[in-house]
Amino acid sequence: MTMGANAAANAVDSSEAAVQERIARLEHDFGDLDDPGNPLGAQQFLAADAQQRLLPAAERLLDAFGLNAEFVPRELGGRLDRLDALGRVLRAVFRRDAALGLGYGLTSYLAAVVVWAHGTPGQQRETAELLLAGGRMACVYPEPPQGNDFLRNRLTAVPDGDVHLLSGSKEALNNAARAGALVVFAETPDGLSAFLAPGPAHPDGRGLGLLPRRRTVGVRGCTIQGLVFDGHRLDAGRLIGPAGGGARLAEHVFPLTRGVGLSMALGCADTALRTTIAFARSHRSRSPASLHSARTRTALVNAFADLLVCDCLSLVATRAAHLLPRESRTLGAVAKYLLPTVLNETMDDLSIVLGAEAYATSGSYGIFQKTARDLPMIGLGSAGASASRAVIVAQLLRLPALASHDAGAERGARGEHNPLFRPFDAGLPPGRLPDDTLAADRDSLLGSLEESARRLDGEAAGEFRGPLTEAGAVLVEQLRALRESCADLAARPAGRPVSPRAYALADRYALLVAGAACLGVWLHRPPGGFLADPAWAATVLTRIAGRLDKSAVRSHPSGADRLLAELLHRFDDARSYDLYATAIGR
Repeated sequence: MTMGANAAANAVDSSEAAVQERIARLEHDFGDLDDPGNPLGAQQFLAADAQQRLLPAAERLLDAFGLNAEFVPRELGGRLDRLDALGRVLRAVFRRDAALGLGYGLTSYLAAVVVWAHGTPGQQRETAELLLAGGRMACVYPEPPQGNDFLRNRLTAVPDGDVHLLSGSKEALNNAARAGALVVFAETPDGLSAFLAPGPAHPDGRGLGLLPRRRTVGVRGCTIQGLVFDGHRLDAGRLIGPAGGGARLAEHVFPLTRGVGLSMALGCADTALRTTIAFARSHRSRSPASLHSARTRTALVNAFADLLVCDCLSLVATRAAHLLPRESRTLGAVAKYLLPTVLNETMDDLSIVLGAEAYATSGSYGIFQKTARDLPMIGLGSAGASASRAVIVAQLLRLPALASHDAGAERGARGEHNPLFRPFDAGLPPGRLPDDTLAADRDSLLGSLEESARRLDGEAAGEFRGPLTEAGAVLVEQLRALRESCADLAARPAGRPVSPRAYALADRYALLVAGAACLGVWLHRPPGGFLADPAWAATVLTRIAGRLDKSAVRSHPSGADRLLAELLHRFDDARSYDLYATAIGR
């Protein structure tokens, strides 16, 4: 099944306006996070976090909203047809509580997407019915060799006639006890295979062994515990895809999961930035934490710029599943690799502004330390940073053999329509799985970079022409150096391990892809509004160029001033700190 296929035949409106309406409804229903009288306010979420549970009132709200429909394709009765839209809707949830976003939302999606990708029509109907009825799912993904021990599992499924007997354990699984269905990857005589199994919340899964709950520092409301399978019977028809096809299946769905989860996490970082602004505004002019302090202003502007960088990259990574399926695996890995690093650095910088209040567990600023604990947990899991970096290193080894230019990307860079870079463009084809028999023959993002940088000379005007063109020139220079280094890397003798230098090159590759994404978004900007202002583009590109070469460019004071003005305007007007400036609950 391809997400979005036959969507036109479905009565549900798939337009951008419908996406915005759903987000507006969810934000309105949640209300003002900072209102102490709001039963869905920050203090209530903090109290639930201290009790290590999800806020019941918030779960009831999401039940009434029908959030699970966001994870179900339209042709099966849900609302899912665009991955970027899914990320935006869930930001409203993560803005309040990352544990709620994971426990109620993302965990079920990570399991269901395996069924949408390779399940039979019957399995897809069964999964859709479960989710649309309010049920939960969990997925026992295989942990790659580069993954982490916390989530490692050891499962086998032995054939016994026309059934399989599942044995082994999964040490830590979110939603384990509440799952009505499990997607399980287990070793069989044919190799790693995937199964759709009844979960502990299903009558046929009540005999599963549940291990004691594991306590975590972040997302404390999530119920994370292990599962033990002791000859658990998997009836015929439970196999997802071909026997032995589990590894290929997992690789296929990673592009549909890597970017979207981090897109959701931007809601969490948004709350941290908003909390820091409130703190800075509350201080008198002589305080080093006030907005009169250059250090404070710089920290806030840099945080805003970093959120814009992350959103540009998540936009491209999620839309690539629709537009560049053969490249979506690499772009998803870049998002999964770079975004957690950038967001965690942002949190560190904001904590310096807050000082001791960064550790407060209650009161006006208590929500900050919760977001600081929660954010690192969102990037944990199969295909985490190490596994994603391995995908990037593989791309670096192939880079010299790839086409250096992409005609489609260059047409987009010259100003022609390219929906990859248009945040509000709803005209996307159905999401497609990458065909592993056809490796990507180009790198579209890097292929667009040189043409985009050349176009800056004609597009940029006024005081920001210099900063924009300088930053673009640095990115092009760094791209050429990267290609030369990758040629040396790929020329190593057969059988020799990849040089540790490849890991540093992976960082540079990820930053260049992020720069190309930001350039593309600005060059395809809508007329008028914040995205048309060259100040944000100059600021974020200068920031990326500075990460690549600290001595290359200097920030433009006017750009920082304009971003600060936008930052404060959005604070007063209650709008999100991303590409969309979404009105948030009040």
